[in-house]
Amino acid sequence: MAVEVSADQVRDAVKAYLGRFLDDMDGMEDVDLISGGLLDSLVAVQLIDFIQNRFGVTVDDEDLEIANFDSVNRVVAFVERKRGRA
Repeated sequence: MAVEVSADQVRDAVKAYLGRFLDDMDGMEDVDLISGGLLDSLVAVQLIDFIQNRFGVTVDDEDLEIANFDSVNRVVAFVERKRGRA
């Protein structure tokens, strides 16, 4: 079941999660994390699992594109689209 959260709450939660893997998430909202080499594929898979569990959205096979997960703001936009709010 999806938990109702705002885009800002999604952003804060994603930044907090990614802070486990990166030293400083301040100002990193639009940085290319995967294609820029800051996160590896294992962390990308863990991020997808976090998104599904935390926000109650399903990541389908056709959603598995770097463009959906390459930055904090792209993750927020993806979650909003999946929840029908974008």
